[in-house]
Amino acid sequence: MDLSTPNQPPPIRQLEQRSVYSNRFLRIYDDIVSFANGNPGTYVRIVEAEGKSGAAILPLAGGDVGLVCTYRYPIREWEWGIPRGFAHGSDPKVTALAELSEEIGAEPEELKRIATINPNSGILSSAVHVFVARYAKPISCPSDHDEVFDVRWLHKDELMAHIASGCIKDAFTIAAIGAAIASGQL
Repeated sequence: MDLSTPNQPPPIRQLEQRSVYSNRFLRIYDDIVSFANGNPGTYVRIVEAEGKSGAAILPLAGGDVGLVCTYRYPIREWEWGIPRGFAHGSDPKVTALAELSEEIGAEPEELKRIATINPNSGILSSAVHVFVARYAKPISCPSDHDEVFDVRWLHKDELMAHIASGCIKDAFTIAAIGAAIASGQL
């Protein structure tokens, strides 16, 4: 099956870029646009970390996968998922290593980029690089205790059961697992 993109002009054209809010993490735009049928309108988009790519990292130690427990204020829940974070500069590898040091407690022996994902391309104009990080043994000493409550290492079969049961809902974790399986890393 051919998955090439259409050779057509975009159906939404930006007429004016309007920044309506910003802070150190993101900028929100409410752009004036023109739709394919000629009708005017607006389109909200969010640009994270000045448009620099974040990172999400699947930590592996043998057949185990490392997860961190963090409180996700927007959904008002504790959530188990892989380490991730906003850009720490223009190099996604630097971001991945920093997030692993903060959330797991050490840099890995090996770090490999396996995918780039658009977490919510309907509103976010961000790309997140997905990495696999290999450790000789499980590490559980996060340096950022304000962000990470706990670290657990699960056998991949146990992780899959938690995903199938709906216990793990984090999109980055589920996407990283899919990318790791597709690339032969898991």
